[in-house]
Amino acid sequence: MTTPTYCTSCGHELGIGRFCTNCGQPVPGRHPEAAPSSGAPAAATAVVPPPTGQLPPAARYPLYADGPPPSPPTAAAPQPPYAPPPPPSRPGGRSRLPWVVAVVVVALVAGVGAFLVVSAGGDDSPGREDRASDGGSPPATEDPATSAPVEPDSTGTGGPVEAPLPGDVVDLTAGASAQVPATAPASRDRDNRPVTFEARNMLDDRPRTSWRMAGDGTGATLTFDLGQEVVLTDVGMINGYAKVDGADNWYRANRRIRSVQWEFDDGTRITQDLTDRRTVQLVPVGPVRTTRVVLHLVTVTAPGRGPNGRDFTAISEVRFRGAPA
Repeated sequence: MTTPTYCTSCGHELGIGRFCTNCGQPVPGRHPEAAPSSGAPAAATAVVPPPTGQLPPAARYPLYADGPPPSPPTAAAPQPPYAPPPPPSRPGGRSRLPWVVAVVVVALVAGVGAFLVVSAGGDDSPGREDRASDGGSPPATEDPATSAPVEPDSTGTGGPVEAPLPGDVVDLTAGASAQVPATAPASRDRDNRPVTFEARNMLDDRPRTSWRMAGDGTGATLTFDLGQEVVLTDVGMINGYAKVDGADNWYRANRRIRSVQWEFDDGTRITQDLTDRRTVQLVPVGPVRTTRVVLHLVTVTAPGRGPNGRDFTAISEVRFRGAPA
């Protein structure tokens, strides 16, 4: 039997399958069910092609049977091992490390600068004694006598003096009197009690009292009469107003004396440099024979700073040690 070119049912052009791709009818000669009945002439099965110019009907989607059989399933390809996703990158792809390094460098520079400022000290930096006590003044302890003698700035006209025995050396301050160039007016403390600044306050062995004069005392001269001829071995002083009441540190609030010269009857002069300490600072001077001592104020600090700052030069205590001549 000859296979027709066009479908005997709908006239659509046949492909290579066993069914018409347009109507689904079996194709004679390709599918057993499409065989013609016995006795029918072969010519009966022929289909006249559609007239020229007539469009064939739209093709249907091919049936499953028209195509080749599906391929057998194959084993799934092995998947690659799981890898964690890369960490998200920062915008711009820049690392945080330069910022961390910059912060560390700035912190180090600030720490070094703060250390230098604190170690340098200054008029507003509390000394060791100031930090140790927030209340009253510390005891007026004296510097131990040094073994090396202090060379005088000028040697007087007196001859050599025999040093007193150590057991004969006493404090001679109580028998002295003082003359000063000026005295500041009286004031009142926080409890409204009067506070005076007379010259005798330097001789009473009480650091909370003080002699004080207004302004800069640089170049001023104070004279002390010892009341008798003595052989001095040491002299000294508290070089400011050593009173501290709670947050009120009057030592820092007033001017302080940085250097002085002690002068004796024969013209001998001894220079003493002083530091910021609210205690008696002694210097060895003898033995020297004298009946009076002239104190020259050589260097004085600037006025105190802060809300309690005062423009006064002050001395809380002087000290004379030796033996009667």
